[in-house]
This record gives sequence, C-alpha cells and structure tokens, in this order.
Amino acid sequence: MKQSILHQKHLQAHAKISDIHGWQLPQQFSDLSDEYSAVRTAVGLFDLSFIGKIAIQGKDALSLLQTVFTRNLSKLPEGNVQYSLACNETGGILDEGLLFHISDNRYFFTSNAMNTDKMTQWLQKHATGSVEITNRTKDFFQIGLQGPRSIQIIEALASPPFKKMKPRSVRKIHLAEIPLLISRTGFTGEHGYELFIAPEYAEAIWDILLNAGKNLGILPCGYAARDILRLEMGYRLYGNDITEEYTPFEAGLGSFVDFQKDFIGKDALFKKSTEGVQQKLVGFELLDKGIPKAGNSIFSENHEIGIVTSGGQSPSARKCIGFGYVATRYAQPGQEIEIEVKDREIAAKIVDLPFYRKK
Repeated sequence: MKQSILHQKHLQAHAKISDIHGWQLPQQFSDLSDEYSAVRTAVGLFDLSFIGKIAIQGKDALSLLQTVFTRNLSKLPEGNVQYSLACNETGGILDEGLLFHISDNRYFFTSNAMNTDKMTQWLQKHATGSVEITNRTKDFFQIGLQGPRSIQIIEALASPPFKKMKPRSVRKIHLAEIPLLISRTGFTGEHGYELFIAPEYAEAIWDILLNAGKNLGILPCGYAARDILRLEMGYRLYGNDITEEYTPFEAGLGSFVDFQKDFIGKDALFKKSTEGVQQKLVGFELLDKGIPKAGNSIFSENHEIGIVTSGGQSPSARKCIGFGYVATRYAQPGQEIEIEVKDREIAAKIVDLPFYRKK
C-alpha cells in the first residue's frame, strides 16, 4: 500500500486510516458531520497526494491530447483548467480528471489513483512526434483547501498580494514564501483551491494552513467527508459510478464529448448518441431509513432494473441518497423504485441532480 508523505502526521492526529485504491488514506480525523460542516460553512483541508499527476509536454502535446481526450482542447487557454474524459476504442471511460494548460506546449492531467499507470501508458502508446509523457505523482504533493473561507487563508499567506481567481484557472504563487501552483478547482462544490507543492514543503504547508485557519473554523478532513460532499454535488467517482464498462452517454457525461474533432472512441460514441443507450446513471433518494451501498440491487414492481454504484447519508437533505444505473425506461425523475438494503427493499425515487444546491 502507498502512503502519503503526511502519513505519520495523520497518525499523530489520530486519524482513522483506510485502504483505498492502493493507498492508506485518512478516512476521518474527527466526527464526519463536523468535517462536512467545516467545508460547507468554513474551510476544510484535504490530503490529495493519492491523485495522479501526469505531465504532457512538447510541440506535439496538444495533438496527442486531442486524440486521447473527448473535448476540444484547442480552446483551452494557458492558465486554465478543463474537466476531460479519455475513452477506449469502444467508448468506455478509461479515466476522467482535470487537464491543466500550464504554458505553451506544457500540460498536466490529474488522474484517478487507480488509473495513473494505465493512463500514463495509454498516452505513451498513442504519442507521436515530439511529446514527452511523465508520471510525476511523486514530484508534487497535492492539497485541497475547500470552503467559503478558503480565500481568506490564501489572501493572508500569499505574496505578492493575491488576486482573485476565476473558477478553473491556475497560476504560480508563493504562500508563506513557499512556491507552488494553485488552481481554483475542487471536488466539493464549494469555493476552494487545490495546491501543488514540492514534496519537501508538504509538512510545512500543511501546518501553516491549519494555523492560518484556526480562527476561521478550519478542520483537516478525510476521504469520507470528501465522498459525501462530491455525492451531494452529483460528481461521479471513478471505480464506482464510472468505469470502462460505461460510456459517457450512459454516465450522463455526454456534454463532455465533442464530435467536431477526431478522438479515440469517436465512432462508437457517435453510434451510442444516435441509437440511444440501454441504461443510464441516475440519482435517487430513499423515502425511509437505510443507507444504500454500492452493489445493492434496484427494483421496480418486483423486477430488478439496475444496481447502486454510490450511496450515503446527506447531511444537508437529511436523507439517504445515491447513484445507480437503471434501464433507460426507468430513468426519469419522479420514477418510484426500491433499493435493496440489508435484504430489505426500501422505497425510493429518482431525482434531478445535484442533490445539494446553494441557497
């Protein structure tokens, strides 16, 4: 199992450690509801060292990215970030993540932990001309600073004075004299930032951020809080809600496919878009007590129509919510279904996404 640079620091903080996608990660530091509330109302700090970082650079870098990813990256200006999908020849989703355009001919992609080696090899396989692909996960420590008060911490530590960033932008700055890359991105739906730092500064910046936010309600947060935050926002999790078995059109991600350019899997996906799909990913909420788990069956009128991929208790809605794939004919909001929970069938209904909306 891989460990974060901060693993010993997390143990000293009495974090609950879990094995997730080949990494030993902090599942919780404190009460889950407290960590969740910190991100929604104040600020939470996340160790994101498990997320893969793949550098793509050279004069033919853009040509490679256009071939591998489904979106038109020629429209991505320097200093900006774009959510993108990579598919195989049959349209199945190889990976999804953020593509950063750092400077002319320099990009990097944040890959899901389980896919980093696979995506590095996939990019290398399809590279032609002058382009270099490097797995640089060990070269950058990644931190998430998420929540409405996150900007106050950045403003207090930045030099020169911090200029507000647009969503999905990236730039180089110094925080407490530590050089780093900062992006206005995140997986929580809140105003927040992700920081990319040289590993030797990891422990220092973690402590600096916690100290700077102690009067703002900051809490270190684990994977469990991140999971329910993203679920409420309707964000898919690779390995659960999306895999190579599903195409973007089944996963509700068809808007991230651009048929105006050529890319791997285009023909298969165009066929899916015109002929339609047999199943779709939906969001649902339970109408009675019970927490849905990945792998639970979904029923309608005593017929099994699908399977749960993610589930949990939503603190904001005070209901149990989840994702699942169902036969397309049952995928409309308002459709009544039943969810298998511990050998019981709990009444539920399909709802519009996201589950959580800011007031």
